[in-house]
Amino acid sequence: MEPKYGDVIKITLQGDAWALYVDNGEIVHLVLIDESSGTNSASAKRKVMLKKDLLSEVAGNSKSNYHVENKYDGSLHIRETRAIQRSVDLLLKNQVIYEIEGIFEQYSQLIVEQLRYDNTDMECSGANPGDLIEMPSPGLLYSHWGVYVGNGYVVHLVKEDSMGSSGSSSSSSSGSSSVTGYVWKDRLTEYVPDKNYKVNNKYDKNYQPRDVIYIIKDANEQAWKEHKYNLLTMNCEHFATKLRYSTGVSGQVQMALSAVAGIVGSSSFSSSSI
Repeated sequence: MEPKYGDVIKITLQGDAWALYVDNGEIVHLVLIDESSGTNSASAKRKVMLKKDLLSEVAGNSKSNYHVENKYDGSLHIRETRAIQRSVDLLLKNQVIYEIEGIFEQYSQLIVEQLRYDNTDMECSGANPGDLIEMPSPGLLYSHWGVYVGNGYVVHLVKEDSMGSSGSSSSSSSGSSSVTGYVWKDRLTEYVPDKNYKVNNKYDKNYQPRDVIYIIKDANEQAWKEHKYNLLTMNCEHFATKLRYSTGVSGQVQMALSAVAGIVGSSSFSSSSI
C-alpha cells in the first residue's frame, strides 16, 4: 500500500520506528536531541523534537523496510488532513521540544498517532467548551484570544499571513486597517507550546454568555475560513467575545484608545497653558 498524507508509518529497518507520512516522499518523526541514558532504558530521560526527512533516508530504499499501520482507524476519530497539516506546521515552526522518560520508540508511536487521531487525552485541564482563552504575548502589553471548543482545540482569528504561536504578528494588536484574516482551529498545546494561556471569562459579569452548544457550533462553522480582521473593530478579542456573548468586545482596544485620549488631552492642556 502506497502511503497517503497522514498515514502512520512503521519502519522496521533497525528495530521499530514510527513516522507520519506528509507527501512527496517525506515523513515527520521524533528525533533525539538530548539523553542521559540508553534509548531502551525505562528510566532514560531525554529531549526529543519533530523532524521532517525523506522516507528513503530513514527507512532505506527498500519498501520492505516500512509499511502503513493505521491500526486505530476503526476505533478513533481520524483528523481532517488540513488539521493534521496544521499541527505538523506548528510543531515544526515552533520547534516544540518534548521531555520524555521511558522507551523512546513507545513515545514516538504515541506522538505520531496523536497527529493522526483525535482523542480525549488532548483535553486542556481547567478549560471548558465555550470558555475564552487568553494567550499573553511575552514582553508585550496585549494578548491573543480564542474560544475553547473542547478536545484540546481553540478557535481563533489571526491575520492571514500569521501561523505561528502567540506573540507573533497573529496577536490582536498588529495592524489598524481592515485586512483579510483567517480563523484557525488549533490544538491549544501546539499553538501555545509553552502553555502560557489561561481561561479568562472576564466579561461574564457584564454580558450574558450564550448557550455552549451555539458557541461551539458557530466557532466550528467559522473555522478554516477567511474572516475580516481590523484592530479597532474586529481583532481576535472581538471575534472570541462575539462568539461567547453575541457582542464583540475588546478591552485592549478600549484601554489603548483611553491612553491615547489621555495623551492628547494632556498635550492640549499643556499647549493652552503656555
